[in-house]
Amino acid sequence: MCRRFAILLVVCAAGCLWRSYGTIMEVHLDVLTQTADKLCSVVESGRGPTAEGMAEYVYPAQRARQFLRQFNGYSQRRSYHQFGALLDRYEALVREVDAARTQGRLGPEVRTRLKGESDLLRATAAAIRTDLKAGD
Repeated sequence: MCRRFAILLVVCAAGCLWRSYGTIMEVHLDVLTQTADKLCSVVESGRGPTAEGMAEYVYPAQRARQFLRQFNGYSQRRSYHQFGALLDRYEALVREVDAARTQGRLGPEVRTRLKGESDLLRATAAAIRTDLKAGD
């Protein structure tokens, strides 16, 4: 069973490379912004993420970093640099929430900052999409 899963994973990963840079970046933008929104909702609810649950927020950034490595031939594009900056902000946001979670300080000030960062991520993603449509 594990071997079948590994083969399926390799085939799916290879299939991603057949898609275009823009198409794959759009998917990463969607996943990162939606995951940031979900993190905001979890923190806002007062429950806060669990230590085990933090992996759900770390994994999309890991996959996005792989995307940047796979498409490093596009590193001269504005969208590539903007995406790298968005990814840095996303990872900083996740680290901040995790640190606040471990210290038990997921209060109103962290919630407000988190919401602002999530809004900024969405705005940056919109700018990247505009650049992608313009061919950059």
